[in-house]
Formats: sequence, structure tokens, C-alpha cells
Amino acid sequence: MMENFPDLERFRLRRFVERLRERGDVETYAAPIALVDLSKIIEASDKAVLFSAAGPQRHELVAGVLGARARLAAAMEVDESAMVDDLARRLATPQPIVEIASAAAPVHQRVLTGSQIDLTGLPFHLQHDCDGGPYISSAIDYSIDPETGRRNVGCRRLMLRNRDTLRSNLSQPSDLQRNYRAAIARGERLPVSFVIGSCPLDFLAAVMRAPGDELDLVARMRAAPLPVVRCVSNDILVPADSEMVIEGYFDELGYRELEGPYGEFWGYYGPVHIDPVFHVTAITHRHDVLHQSLLHGGRRLERMEIAPVAALHGELAVWRALRAVNIEPVAVRVVQHAAPRQHVRVALRQTMAGQARFAISALFALQGVKHVTIVDADIDIDDDHEMEWAMSTRFRPHQDLVVEQGFPAYYADPTALAGKVSKVGFDLTRDPAEVDALEQRRPMPPSIRTPRTHATVSDALGERAMYFAELMAAVGSDDGREVALELDALRIAGRISRLEAGQWQLRNAGDDTK
Repeated sequence: MMENFPDLERFRLRRFVERLRERGDVETYAAPIALVDLSKIIEASDKAVLFSAAGPQRHELVAGVLGARARLAAAMEVDESAMVDDLARRLATPQPIVEIASAAAPVHQRVLTGSQIDLTGLPFHLQHDCDGGPYISSAIDYSIDPETGRRNVGCRRLMLRNRDTLRSNLSQPSDLQRNYRAAIARGERLPVSFVIGSCPLDFLAAVMRAPGDELDLVARMRAAPLPVVRCVSNDILVPADSEMVIEGYFDELGYRELEGPYGEFWGYYGPVHIDPVFHVTAITHRHDVLHQSLLHGGRRLERMEIAPVAALHGELAVWRALRAVNIEPVAVRVVQHAAPRQHVRVALRQTMAGQARFAISALFALQGVKHVTIVDADIDIDDDHEMEWAMSTRFRPHQDLVVEQGFPAYYADPTALAGKVSKVGFDLTRDPAEVDALEQRRPMPPSIRTPRTHATVSDALGERAMYFAELMAAVGSDDGREVALELDALRIAGRISRLEAGQWQLRNAGDDTK
């Protein structure tokens, strides 16, 4: 490979799947399998799933590659604890976009146009029992705003219509919808290219909306030069290392056919909607193309690939929102087994009363965030047992519940009324003035394996008052029986007393402590 030529294998989907296999995080099905049977296997697995012979064409297809936070961290090549900081660094660091010739682009190894196009040969498949038809769920759309030249990137599902046309959901607000409506108003078609089989990092870019060039956003997410190639039937640039591209255009006739329903990320179906028709003008792919499917909807929301991606973006937004009001969280988590970005947990080390309420108000302003729970720094926000314990011991509904209404609803929110939703905050924190009280301390197993520091209990208490476990550590006791005996001897001699919180202390003359 020539110097400075971009690496065309490093960010390939197939290479990432190979890395997941090395981690033991891929479930493989070598036997032929009907397309209708894919989804029940995909949804049931905690791992990514690789099918070697999917459908009558025996396609190689992978699903679930981003269906866990650990797999997203693997794509970013960082520890899970560093993901938010790494995302912020990627967003802040521009990367070059390098256009390469069609002959050098792996995704142009095979080019199909005209009568060669046959969408029915691709692994469109039904994911849910009431879906409107079979579809490909993994498309990333690349397009250009004809008026400004701004390049746009998003995510789309493609429902099979016939051999050379399909439908896609352009009913919800998006940059692509806005550009298409403007094209209709001018009586024009809107060219779009759909990439099928992408680097997981490209999805991090595709779910974001940025004011600038979104192809640049893809490069930033990769934290490396982005190799692109110009499509064969339109002027759109797409990642040259993709598995497959479906090129074409939404026609100028506008919204005219019912499309959907789909299972949505809420765990419900979305409504049937009227959408435009997409005409396919070319299909290009690698010789050994690896098809891709995303789990979207279903009963286990945490397994959807949008879940860790949306959670990561949401957590960065939460950090930024709180820092903007001078609150530094200890930890932030967007809950993945709820609908994306709906439930947020934040751990704070409060320095003054009322900070939790202030944090709740700041987070209500974030789109999509609907339920906010604030806990103290001693609570592990990744542990549901810890969160339930905090709810049962630190939440006083009459004063710790915050409810506000009239916020714009997020896409297809089933709780929305007239396009508005209510939001709720749970303050599970203690008053900072109470934190050091014995009754507010959490019982923990004793840890006394430290070097002996005192010869006797009396010597140790001569330094300060101590709990029993501290006395055991001070005199190097393994079980505390000799400590109990020495304390009793000191009691008989009238030399010790107890503090209100239970520590033992040497008794001074005139001391009335019990």
C-alpha cells in the first residue's frame, strides 16, 4: 500500500466481526437458514450472530454487532469507563477525507446496473410479526443538500417494494426529510446512497445531527482518515471500505404510498405512514460481501444496536449539560434496558443542599431525556440492586419527586399527548449535613488486614476514639476476642466509655459518657 493511502481494511465490518470472534462474542450458524427465522435467533442471543448461509442465496450475514456496551467500547478500542471522554475527543478532532478511484475501492469490486439490479436477491427479512414487509434495517444514508452542498448522513430502514424500488421512512423530522421536501417543491428527484454493512463507528456518526458537514463527522468518529469513493450513478461520496451500497433517488412524485409498520425502539409498533418511493440505479459491493442486519424493536430493548449508541451520545450530552451549570458528576449512565435516552442516572457528590434538584432541572432541557434519577456518590449507578436500595431508603415522595410537563415529545413516544410529554425527577440523595451521621453510613464488611500499630487497646485509645474493627486493626487481631477481653478489663477498671455513635474511648476524670 502506497504511503499515506488510507487503510481499506482496518474499519471494515468483517474485520470487526473477526475481533469479536476472538473475544468469544459471536454466535455462528453455519447451516442454511430461512430469512424468516433470522430475527428470533438474533433477538434471543446475547452475542453478535453470524449466519453463513442466510436465505436461498446463502448470504453471509451478521447481526447484533453493536448490541452491547462492551462491543461498542471494542469498536472504539477503549475501556468502557473511558467511552464518553473518548467520544468527546473524537468529536473535537478533525480528520481528512480522502477520495480514491473507483478501481481501488473495495465496495466497487462488483457493480450492478440496469437489468442486473434485483433487490429480491438481497437478504431483506421480516423482523416482527406485524411488520409491513421484509426490510433491510442496517442502512446508513448518504446524501447532499442540493441548495447548500452540505453532506448529510443518517440511519434508515429499507422496505422491499419490487426488484428495483423500495420504500423508506421519511415521515419523521430529519435533515434528509427536509432536503427531500425541498426537492419536491422544486419538482426534482433527491439522489441518496444507502450503505449496507458499515464500520460500527459510522453508526455513531449517523445517529447524530450536526450543523456542519456530516461526512466529516464520520471521519471524526473513526479518528482516522476516511477513504471515500464517488458513487457510480450519482455524485455522492460514501466510505470506500463499505460492504455494499444501494444507489438511487427518491422521486419527485412525493409522499404517496403507505409504508411500515415497524417494530420500534419503544418496544411497540410505530404507525403506518405515507412515504415516497426510492428507485435503485446501481448496487455495488465487495466480492465477499458481508451483509448486516440491526435488531430494532422487540422485547429486549437493551439488545438493540441503537441502545448503546444512543446511550453513549446521551451520556456525553448529560455531562455537558451539568458542567454548563457548574455541576461535576461522579458518574453518569443512560439506562439501556429502557427506550433510548429516556432514563438517566447521575451520581453526585453534593456540596450544598439543592444540587440534585438543580441537576434535574438542567437535564429536563435535554431532548429525549424523560426520567432523571440523582443519587449520592456512594451508589453504584450500574447496579440495579443499589439503585433500588437507594429508592427505598432515601426517597421521600412528598419532597423528593419533581414533575414538570409541556415538553416536546421525542420521536413516536407512546406517552405523548398532542405532541407533549411530562418529565419526572427522583432525588435519592441525602442532605449533605447528614452524610457523616452514623445512621446514614452504609454497613460494610470489616477490612482490618493492616500492619499492627499499637501494643495494646489502651495504647490505641490513647490516640483517639475507635470503633471495634479499628481497634482490631490497631493491635493486629484476627478475630477480636482478645480485644473484647481487654475492653472488659478497662470497663471494670472504669477507664473506658462509649461515644454516642458507638466508638470506644478512654474515660477522663469527670466524664459522664456512658
